[in-house]
Amino acid sequence: YESPGYAMSYQITRTRINRGLQLLTLLSLSSLVFIFFLTRSHVTAVAFEDIEPFWILVALPFIGLDWVAGGYRLFIFSRVFHPQIRFKTCVKANLANYFLGSITPAQTGGGPAQIYMLWVGGMPVVEATSASLMTFFSTTGFLILAAAGTFLFKGTVPLEGRLLGHLYTIGIFFFLAIAVLMVVAVAFPGFYRELTKIVVRIASRMRGKDYLRPGSKAHDMIDAIDRCHEQLIHYLQKQWPLFIVGIVVSGVCFLSKFAVAYFIVRSFGIEATFVHVALLQMVITLINYFFPSPGASGAAELSSAALMSAIVPKGLIPFYVIIWRLLSTYVSVGVGGMVVLHELGKKERVEIDEGSAAEPVEPKAAETE
Repeated sequence: YESPGYAMSYQITRTRINRGLQLLTLLSLSSLVFIFFLTRSHVTAVAFEDIEPFWILVALPFIGLDWVAGGYRLFIFSRVFHPQIRFKTCVKANLANYFLGSITPAQTGGGPAQIYMLWVGGMPVVEATSASLMTFFSTTGFLILAAAGTFLFKGTVPLEGRLLGHLYTIGIFFFLAIAVLMVVAVAFPGFYRELTKIVVRIASRMRGKDYLRPGSKAHDMIDAIDRCHEQLIHYLQKQWPLFIVGIVVSGVCFLSKFAVAYFIVRSFGIEATFVHVALLQMVITLINYFFPSPGASGAAELSSAALMSAIVPKGLIPFYVIIWRLLSTYVSVGVGGMVVLHELGKKERVEIDEGSAAEPVEPKAAETE
């Protein structure tokens, strides 16, 4: 789909998906093997005999709650500019975000996958991009508030070793940096447009070409940035209550994830408070959210093993990490992968362009659910 005004494109390829899955699997398995040999003891051999399946079953609905809440958060932002968007489409887009975000470095593929699914549902790409950005900003808003709360209670969150402490600090820094960028976007409307022009001009001089000429992709991209920025300002100025709702729903999503970890701990017969587990999970989230490996593989397993050892006995750590990654990540990756691959069909690559929308949905199907 080509549009004369907005030509910035996103690509999702089977090759990238396969490479990401391979790297995710390799790093995760390597980390789990390392943890197993580092923490094995006589308790490890009989660990499964003491696991209580009841608590694992209790954890399962919270996985679904995370999916539904994430889809609802996207839905409330999307329908502002595209009232015809369906709730089901937003849930599928959220699952696609889980999948591509987990198999690409620093979750960079999650946004394009989410935008693609919204586009398939009939939503223009610029509007879909704005809704996705607001979803990300609401997530960031919650994590900044949660990080502040975690910092206040840091005395109850043991951080073994300097490395984890440094990673925790770096994680907080990234979220604060994003908050600053959000403030700049609101306070100085033309800042990012002018910054993009400067970068493109430098590239033009280096390559001896005029990338800013009318009709060029860079020129159309700047127009798209302006349009997207106008919509974001509209959200923050006219629809700010939705942003607050988005932060609250983001809290539901993360508390669902934390509940899964808590019930896994309970399945080992360990008495621990939900608050203690949630605080440790919050630190793990901050450490791994922007980690460069696909799905934070490697870092997620190792940081979880290190931090949760404050609650989980050494011999049970490998089994805890395996079950935790299975329920908190791999189940979502599997379901999201089925959603994305179903949309890809037999195509090797999908590409969508700014300013265009997929074939409109039928009027009956377009009703909000």
